[in-house]
Amino acid sequence: MDLHIMDEHSYLKQVLMLLGVAILNVVLSRRLKLSPVLGYLFLGALIGEHGLKYVDQSDYIHALSEFGVVFLLFAIGLELTFERLIQMRFHVFGFGGLQLLISTICLAYGLQFLFKIQTSVSILVGCALSLSSTAIVMQVLSETKRQSTQVGRLSLSVLLMQDFAVVPLLAILPLLKSHSENILNEIGYSALKALLTIVLITIAGRLLLRPFFGLIGSAKSEEVYVSTTLLIVLGAAYLTSSIGLSTAMGAFVAGILIAETEYHTRVENSILPFKSLLLGLFFLSVGMSIDVNYVVSEFDKVIFLALGLIVIKGLTIFLLCLVFKFRLGAAMHSGMLLSQGSEFAFILFNLASGQKVLDPSVSQLLLVLVSVTMAVTPLLSVLGRYLEDKIDHKEEFDKYNEFKGVSDLHDHIIIAGFGRVGRVVAYMLAEQKFNYIAVDSDLAKVKKARKQGFPVYHGDLSSPDVLRAVGASRASCVILTMDDKLALRKSVKIVSVHYRNLDIISRAEDFRHGQGLRKLGASYTVPATIETGLQMGGALLQSLGVADHDILSLKEQFRKNNYSLTEEIELFRGVPPTKQTLGD
Repeated sequence: MDLHIMDEHSYLKQVLMLLGVAILNVVLSRRLKLSPVLGYLFLGALIGEHGLKYVDQSDYIHALSEFGVVFLLFAIGLELTFERLIQMRFHVFGFGGLQLLISTICLAYGLQFLFKIQTSVSILVGCALSLSSTAIVMQVLSETKRQSTQVGRLSLSVLLMQDFAVVPLLAILPLLKSHSENILNEIGYSALKALLTIVLITIAGRLLLRPFFGLIGSAKSEEVYVSTTLLIVLGAAYLTSSIGLSTAMGAFVAGILIAETEYHTRVENSILPFKSLLLGLFFLSVGMSIDVNYVVSEFDKVIFLALGLIVIKGLTIFLLCLVFKFRLGAAMHSGMLLSQGSEFAFILFNLASGQKVLDPSVSQLLLVLVSVTMAVTPLLSVLGRYLEDKIDHKEEFDKYNEFKGVSDLHDHIIIAGFGRVGRVVAYMLAEQKFNYIAVDSDLAKVKKARKQGFPVYHGDLSSPDVLRAVGASRASCVILTMDDKLALRKSVKIVSVHYRNLDIISRAEDFRHGQGLRKLGASYTVPATIETGLQMGGALLQSLGVADHDILSLKEQFRKNNYSLTEEIELFRGVPPTKQTLGD
């Protein structure tokens, strides 16, 4: 009995230690503006069995850390929709696929030469090293506000392709430990089994998810959403693991299916605390497995290999950027930004070492190698941004008479005017992962926005040359946010005449102004005075105790059919609306 109590206290002590370290790491990382991944690795090595020995790598810690991987793959799946992949297919599967293939071949050859490991294992490790860190790259892009630039768009495409590659790698890894002569047959059988499972999950998900979430939504309880999300994630993970596949594969597919529904935002918010905590525990467990003494003894080798990885990956991405007609400076910046190893490499190397596919000493060396490349990424990004700004800003246009940084855009949105209204529109587009490009006639405003990382160019959209320069023939929509009436009229007329495929959304002063712009070709107009009145009236009704859904319904009545109700109630003639005119 006493022994049981001691074990329980030891268990609680280790959990408290891990939670305390996780909190400390997040706070310090935010203060120092560093990736929390590096902090988890460092602190894990400090408190683990090779450091101060405060925490043992017990089975329950490994189990919790594996849940972190499951939730990470689920969250990645939530970021994907089939529509978005189709829109980005050229760079996701074209550029991203080539990057993976070329990097894997080069790295696998080098690994086989250095460590004399079997071909299948060297290919697996080479593919793992060819992945880049989603956590660090997206953090750097977010801090520099360059998600919507050419480098940001390319990085997102490459990372999406790499996220796809993780799932088959996790599925193939257990097969390598068999050392069977028929390994290709085993891989083929496993791939067929995985394909059938994905098809079954997809069919079931498409048929059942929407009605199921509709039923859950009727309960109007956030707690039910959390429980439902956990049920779906762990259920899908259990289903794939029960037939010998990776738990992460089931979670990934479940994420993609939920991304297709209107509930994906609420689901993503509900799992965020679990994902962050469990993923933090995973990185702590990886850190605990790092032998600091071994790192010190092999320091020269680690630096040499880290430099080799950065050069091979960076050069591959740089050359591919030139082939895909990216700007020279953007190509250099992309190569430096994506040249590090990935957090997924920690997952794969830990599993490979545990399953005796990879020698523990080689696994140690590779873990440290990836950590070093991740640590230097912010510095490489700073150098890349400097080179991009120096090289690419000398000439505004490329050889196709388009603005530099536009050649990769398709189905993008063009924002005319980058004042306060244009910035709000840009923020909303960026949050929903839509590509956009902005133009403004105020040079000082453009220079300021460019320094802040926004894809803004100097020009007047009423000029056919500027429309050609922003890739209007490949765009899906143009939104005019300027407040100059003459500029609005000219822009609407020019765009509607030369680019009939483009939807035009225009700002207007009032209803009558909007009516005139629609006659010139605008698809939709937003009268500023009416919208201000709607927002102020809504705030007033809310303070008077009117229900939110009633206020929203009233606003939608005004906005329906290009604010046609405004004309019906004779707002401009001073006749007040009645219940009858509002349809009550």
